[in-house]
Amino acid sequence: MEAIAHFVNFYKKLDTQSLAELSNLYSEDIKFIDPVTRHNGLAAVHRYFEQLLENVDECRFEISQVNDNNPNVVVNWVMHFCHPKLKGGKEISVEGISQLIIKDGKVSYQRDYYDVGSMLYEHIPLLGSVIQFFKKRLAS
Repeated sequence: MEAIAHFVNFYKKLDTQSLAELSNLYSEDIKFIDPVTRHNGLAAVHRYFEQLLENVDECRFEISQVNDNNPNVVVNWVMHFCHPKLKGGKEISVEGISQLIIKDGKVSYQRDYYDVGSMLYEHIPLLGSVIQFFKKRLAS
């Protein structure tokens, strides 16, 4: 399916130049949900990506699996990104999945699932130490 190939290529190297492709990937009425935010409509998704990308030095995805049950698709991925205020600017990798619905050749619904702690909280000084402490205690 062409929409899936477009999705995979878009996320392989996500940068500000990629934003011109959003209207080819997402429908005007896209519903985009992740563990942190919700966005309705292409303009809102565009603003979200602009803000996201202006704060990171690099962002790319490794797509490991695509399960296409047209129109429902599940994509397994690992996001790699560098943020100057997290982990000393070093690369952070986060596993996740995206649940997609394809309608008229474009993504009309996307829900991302990932661990916000491993993406963000564990890399904030002091807070990260507290989270690691509790994780170790829970594992004992």
